[in-house]
Order: sequence, then C-alpha cells, then structure tokens
Amino acid sequence: MSWEYEGLFDAIPTEGEDLLSNYWRSEATEIRVGSMGYRTATVKAGTRLEAEIYPIFGKSMERQAKHARQNMTKERQAQLNTKRAKRKLVLLVENNFEYWTDYEITLTYSKGREPADLNRCKKDIRNFFNRLKRLREKRGLPELKYIYSIGHDADKRTHVHCLVTGGVERETLEKLWGKGFANTYSLQDFGNGLQGIASYLYKQNEKARDNGDRVNYHMWSGSRNLKNPLEKEHKSDCKVSNRRVKLLARSFGADAKNIMEKVYPGYVLENCLMRYSDIVDGVYITCVMRKAEDQCEKSRKSKRTGTQ
Repeated sequence: MSWEYEGLFDAIPTEGEDLLSNYWRSEATEIRVGSMGYRTATVKAGTRLEAEIYPIFGKSMERQAKHARQNMTKERQAQLNTKRAKRKLVLLVENNFEYWTDYEITLTYSKGREPADLNRCKKDIRNFFNRLKRLREKRGLPELKYIYSIGHDADKRTHVHCLVTGGVERETLEKLWGKGFANTYSLQDFGNGLQGIASYLYKQNEKARDNGDRVNYHMWSGSRNLKNPLEKEHKSDCKVSNRRVKLLARSFGADAKNIMEKVYPGYVLENCLMRYSDIVDGVYITCVMRKAEDQCEKSRKSKRTGTQ
C-alpha cells in the first residue's frame, strides 16, 4: 500500500465515540486493525517530523483497495489533491525557513498603481526578487529562497504575502518593492512551528480557486532552490509493530504520546490522527512531532519575554 490509498481511510473517530456502533458494526477494534504488518513513512522538515503508519496489504486486499481507489469520486480526489498540496507547502516552509532569522513580508500597491491583471502582478514580484537577489550577491549572502502567494483584501486590492531568507535589514528590503507599501516581520512560532504561516499563504488563493478564478495559476510559487523533504522520505516495515498499532487504535490516541516518543526519541508529539475505512481493513495513523530541544527553546523564550 502507498499514500495513494490514503483516501480510502476517511472515517475519523473522536475520543469517547462508540466505534462498535458507528463504524464497525459487530467487529472489534482489534479485528479492524488486523494482523497484517504496518509500514511507517517518515519525513523530516526542519524541526518537524511527520510519520504516516498504514497497513501492508496482501494480494487480495491490494486488489480490493486498487479497485476502490480507481472508483473514487472526483470530489473525493479533489479533496485529496488539496490536502496534499497544503501538506507539501507546510513541509517546504518548515524545511527552508527559520524562526527569527527569516522574514514574512506583505507587499501592497499604492493607489493608482494597482496591476492590470495577475500576470502584471507576477512580473512585479519577479522584479522585486531579482533586485533582492542582486543585492544579496553584492553583499556575498547565500542564494535567496522565497515562497509567495497573491491575495486580495475586502475591497479587492491586490497584495502579496512572501517568505524570504534573511540577511538584509528590513528597511532596505521594504524599499526594494517600489510599488507601494511593504511590511516585514521576523518569522515566529505561534505554537505549531511555521504550519500556521504556510496555511495562511495557501488560503490567500483558495477562495478564488473555489470560485472558478485563477484556474490556470498555481496557488503559490517558490524559488527553484527550495529543498523538498518529501524527496527524502524514509519507509520502514518494522518501525511500528502491529501490537503498538493496536494500542494506538484502542486508546483513541491517549497513549500516542508515550508510544510515538519511544519510537522517535528526541521528538515531542504535537498531534496524532487515526482514520479507519469501511472498504478495507487496517488503520491509517498520521503523527506530527517536533524536536524536543525546539520545544525547550520556545519555553525559554516565553519565560524571557513573559509570553505564554
């Protein structure tokens, strides 16, 4: 089984929910989990670690899953595509940018300088990045990395949200825009790494796409030198045993912290989600973890600044 069958696992129980009556009729959780082995796919992006745990099907179940996958509705496939696109953006942001060192910058147009269309806006953004690249080269700074998304505010005015690598002072960075106003902030972790910032970037164009606009444009764009952590995904068929999967499934995640932090020493569990299927046996588990020293550093910063 691979990630392409993830869409078959869409029943998400919550703590305290009656699995027996709501999902599996007369089948116990242990039976649904099955006796098969489980594969673990691990991706590391900066201080973030994602682990996906899913069943290894035999030939019969593999054929059944493949048939169900091929007959998946267009709506369900679109949902999966959106989910994967969001996940990729989160991983790219986490893997290529750092707290406090790098910047989030919002670019807006002054009155009378609004771009005629989206292509004109994209050209203005490229010119901005080219000026920044030349400045960095002149100063001997590393190659620029960036990600940006184009959005509109309530009165339909165009603005651009960007993430850029640091090294250039804010005032100089803002003056390079030259089309209106620019506001720069150091990247900060508000409790879930840079995931919130990545989600915000994606949402800038999500509504426009859902309304039928910008169908020929990507939801976000980035520099070619971004390192994609998905290219270094590691898979193991013995990382998490069937016994541990049963414990996770039976406890609805209550013991997930202890189990997953033993599997990945040095990491702290942030989130664990378990999904089941009415089509195939097994459970699909997704965990998000964070480096333990990163959690400690956030705690120290909170004490120094007086924030919670």
